[in-house]
Amino acid sequence: MLAGDFNMLDDQDVATRCTLQSIVNRSTRSPNTLDRIYVNEPCYTSIRVVTSTVKSDHKAVIAYAGSAHLQPLNKRNYPCKFRRWSPTQHASFLLYASQLNIEFVHGCDVHTNFDILYALMIDLLDRYYPERVITVTSSDPPYVTPAVKAMLRRKNRLMHAGRTDEAGRIAARIRTIILARVLNGCVKWIPESASKMPGPKSERSFLAQARIAYISAWKTVLYLPRGKVSFKLVV
Repeated sequence: MLAGDFNMLDDQDVATRCTLQSIVNRSTRSPNTLDRIYVNEPCYTSIRVVTSTVKSDHKAVIAYAGSAHLQPLNKRNYPCKFRRWSPTQHASFLLYASQLNIEFVHGCDVHTNFDILYALMIDLLDRYYPERVITVTSSDPPYVTPAVKAMLRRKNRLMHAGRTDEAGRIAARIRTIILARVLNGCVKWIPESASKMPGPKSERSFLAQARIAYISAWKTVLYLPRGKVSFKLVV
């Protein structure tokens, strides 16, 4: 195992030269993953990136084995604003916009007319796509956006109300959004048990195939000559 603050060292370069696999898949300082753990075998079942208990601009990385769930004591909440949209909202907006007549004040300068147009656009945005506030935490994975968290809460409310069909449709949308963000960001977020995850069989199979493709590409890199290797994985 190799762990520490790899500030000036490239992640792929370290893993290639040492024949190790990086298991930290979240940023530990701003958008960068500087604090990493490399292993030569999967010895940890859970890896969490949490806010440090000491004053630091780096986050702490906790890696442990077992089924115990560790609750961080310094978890932080962040209220976030977002605009939820749906096909019904789009239809209502397009119907109104098709009948909208925008009138400008003749004789005024461009800046004044632009302010009129801007105020009208903001009013339409607030009317058909109102802002909502939802709380995300420092422990949430990077693919849990405010919109995804709002959908998760709505799914839970529908499940408690016994409306399982609607909850199932929302769960399918959540899986699609998370899958797209994971594959567009970093394939190594896909867990080893991808084929056993809940959801349609086609999605589970696609996740498993994506993980196999990533491992295959990684093994290929290990046999390349030493040096800085740059490659793009397409799944």
